Amino acid sequence: MMPSYLSFIRGVVDSDDLPLNVSRETLQQHKLLKVIKKKLVRKTLDMIKKINDKDYENFWKEYSTNIKLGLIEDSVNRSRLAKLLRFQSSNSKDAFTSLAGYVERMKPKQEHVYYIAGASREEVETSPFVEKLLRKGYEVLYLIEAVDEYCVNSLPEFEGKKFQNVAKEGFTIGDSKSKEVLDKLNERFEPLTKWLEENALKDKIQKAKVSERLSDSPCALVAGMFGWTANMERLAVSNAHSKTHDSQKDFYLNQKKTLEINPRHPLIKELLNRVETDKNDETAKKMAQVLFETATLRSGYMLKDTVGFAERIETMMRQTLGISLDEKADEEPDLEESAETTGENAEDFSAEDENEEIGRAHV
Repeated sequence: MMPSYLSFIRGVVDSDDLPLNVSRETLQQHKLLKVIKKKLVRKTLDMIKKINDKDYENFWKEYSTNIKLGLIEDSVNRSRLAKLLRFQSSNSKDAFTSLAGYVERMKPKQEHVYYIAGASREEVETSPFVEKLLRKGYEVLYLIEAVDEYCVNSLPEFEGKKFQNVAKEGFTIGDSKSKEVLDKLNERFEPLTKWLEENALKDKIQKAKVSERLSDSPCALVAGMFGWTANMERLAVSNAHSKTHDSQKDFYLNQKKTLEINPRHPLIKELLNRVETDKNDETAKKMAQVLFETATLRSGYMLKDTVGFAERIETMMRQTLGISLDEKADEEPDLEESAETTGENAEDFSAEDENEEIGRAHV
């Protein structure tokens, strides 16, 4: 009678309208059962909605996954289930917030419900994607459970407000004046973005652009509107039931991302100066490569060339510490040869001691 996401509900249904003189198989297909099921689900959701805030916290800790799965599966009651959702947010360290509470606290001209998904609160709080939002006082929902991003993706809007994943393209928080400033920055940094796309990182990124979401980080990797975020990629790769060679998974995992640069960061400014001076500057190319790899990690994605990244970091450390790039590690001594030499020396010493003792005896 109850859908799978409400399997924790137990009860007895009393009905005077069910026919009793038919087989069980026929009764299970009776149209009245569908009506009863529909009313039971709505009645259950209404009862859950009436739970007071203190008790609802305990309920949410136990059955949050059920509600989220219900929102994915039950399109008929999706709007009712959306009102029951609770997420962590930047508005509070400990308390959960409802979507209705978020909408009430939205800024006057805010058009989207901003959210970011990750493995932990610490990860999403320090993500480069929320830097400018938090600095400007916008509230961001933190989706830190495995099912959260699937859940929100199934919910196109809430009370007329659309959801915006801040780790994807399409993000904007500016007004007309901010757009004018952004257009000027795009024009100023066009030599750098074009150089990154066509030269330094042409095989690694889809495109490069000036970012509207960064304030402290030099750059970040942004997924496409219909692509997978770093969190979705992590969940897909860690799925033990997935096929080894899944064409759909491979398609999303191999999609190129957009590199967004922070025009106010000193590293990006210096890189622009070097590119304008000499587009074939090898130092600039190496710098761009390291920036791309650090942006990959900072954005939550997995590096494909971890050995190359480690070698580049080691090179930078050698240059910083003044160690020659050609200087190699000392060779390890051969322990077996050392042991044989030690044994031979011990035998020689034993023979000498024995001869000395014999000489003393004769004396």
